[in-house]
Amino acid sequence: MTAANMKVLVVDDQQSMRGLARQCLTRIGVRHVEMVPSAEEAMGALERAKFDLIISDLNMEGMSGTDLLKKVREHPVLQKMPFLLATSECYRPTEGLDEISGFVAKPFSVADLKTAIQGIVGTI
Repeated sequence: MTAANMKVLVVDDQQSMRGLARQCLTRIGVRHVEMVPSAEEAMGALERAKFDLIISDLNMEGMSGTDLLKKVREHPVLQKMPFLLATSECYRPTEGLDEISGFVAKPFSVADLKTAIQGIVGTI
């Protein structure tokens, strides 16, 4: 899979982090990025379109990134979708995240995000 062909869903309640994710993904070469401010809206986007990767914040109002991960893993069509968790926590969270595909610390750089994505989908 090439970066240009990837379709990525970014889920973060902070507009600045959604913007950073879009900027980094664009610099990596990803052309198809959809951004939503909540896990609830992410579920709607996942029902409407096919994505190759979800990048989700851990701590959000309402449904958390962990809650979103559980819903994705329970969904018969989405259960194998690569899921990259992004958080500003100073440690790598593990509780309830057995099904996570990868992790990246916020704020991330282009190189950090590219490395995390490549760890999930291979060379892009």
